[in-house]
Amino acid sequence: MRFPVRASALALAGGLAVAGCASDSAPAPAEFASQKGQALGKAEERARQAGLTFSSHDASEGDRAPRADWSVCFQSQGERSVEFAVVRKAETCPSADGRPIPWLRMPDVSGRPVSSARAELTDIETVLMKGVRLVGARPGVNPHAHPGDGTSDSWTVCSQRPVPGTALDERWQAEEDIELLVARPGTRCP
Repeated sequence: MRFPVRASALALAGGLAVAGCASDSAPAPAEFASQKGQALGKAEERARQAGLTFSSHDASEGDRAPRADWSVCFQSQGERSVEFAVVRKAETCPSADGRPIPWLRMPDVSGRPVSSARAELTDIETVLMKGVRLVGARPGVNPHAHPGDGTSDSWTVCSQRPVPGTALDERWQAEEDIELLVARPGTRCP
């Protein structure tokens, strides 16, 4: 007795094969683990080890060329490939691929004691990977060279650079210093 064979149960690949049988091509890899937060170079190496081809692009609205030390924000996987969306390692990932980077903003620390200002700037120092510079508000006054006036943490912030609300973008990460102009205890700001 002959049974009808459905066309979908057969595949042509140099001959007839029954669906569900192993083929000569390599099986599709399982879902590749998320590489979010990893350096691009490390993520690419893991993709290579998993047998995937890979590519990358800037996760922000910009069109910058990614480097191996950038951080993975998003990834999308095809059958045998993975695409990484990345930002520079000191940047925060955007809310979605292709959106603007949510830069930290400079808070208003003027009029506050240096110790309070520094406490508020801790996250910014961590992200920017540089310390806040203290500068005497009056010419010739060095907040680090007057031990008789107490520690510089007891001084008052007269003004700041950048101004409150400034986006601490690439310029501030790479080149510019964050400065607090400070006055000794018991003296007024100029």
